[in-house]
Amino acid sequence: MATPKFSPPISLTDARTGKRLRVQQLPVGAALVPAPQPILGYTYQRGHLTVYVSGPMPPALRTAQQEGTTDQEVLLVDELPAGIQEIDWTDCRREFRLLLPDAA
Repeated sequence: MATPKFSPPISLTDARTGKRLRVQQLPVGAALVPAPQPILGYTYQRGHLTVYVSGPMPPALRTAQQEGTTDQEVLLVDELPAGIQEIDWTDCRREFRLLLPDAA
């Protein structure tokens, strides 16, 4: 199955350069900064990019699971860990920057 792309692309700030990037999907190895947190997965619904990072919440309580939209999720790991945190990046663009892996 092909990885779905954001439509329209999302504007995020590159953690290395401070410049704005327009991205259509997040690659494996991407991280949230200020404290690099590997992105474990994400979903893009109704104009909102929600990313999953390690945290205290059981993955069964994530919004996509509760709303029955896990088919729209993209997991960047084989399996989510026992605890995650959902971050609505669309609403938190000023607090977090995107750290792309070197190969991206």
